[in-house]
Amino acid sequence: MSEALSDMLTCVLLAPLDRPVDPAIYGALSERGWSARVEHDPRMAMAEACLVRRELQLRAAWQSATDLIPGLVLLPHPDQSEVEAMQQSMARHVPDIPIWSARGQHLEPLNEASRRSSRSQDDPGEVPPVESDPPALVFHPGDEDLAPEPLSREEVAMLLHDHQISPEPEDPEHS
Repeated sequence: MSEALSDMLTCVLLAPLDRPVDPAIYGALSERGWSARVEHDPRMAMAEACLVRRELQLRAAWQSATDLIPGLVLLPHPDQSEVEAMQQSMARHVPDIPIWSARGQHLEPLNEASRRSSRSQDDPGEVPPVESDPPALVFHPGDEDLAPEPLSREEVAMLLHDHQISPEPEDPEHS
């Protein structure tokens, strides 16, 4: 999970091991702004999709929109029973991860999450409103004037518990 940060969102591509992935699929994903992590086993693809979702949620923790998860793209797979079991498991445990089926260069939504994602991509007018009152203080690591200062015990207690505690005991050795 140590990929370089880019504007491309990561999706998981479940592809059979015995056949190469059609380059047109990569082109279709790229048009959507997605890069692919290829998996060959349905269980590993599900696990990887969960990890990708978590990674994207952590990157965009301050945003309220969660429809930025590309999800899982399925290519025809020889072990269809395992793919169906994976889809059922995902529907039960992680229904918010979109599942797509690649048909040529087109992606067809297979679950409600992918249908929602498809509708939001088709209607770009559904952009969340920009917050009119941004935070007043922003810490930038490159700004040396805003170096963080250590908090005292009282300040931490006040922030956590909304009340002050007794001051730290004096250390006789340092008095």
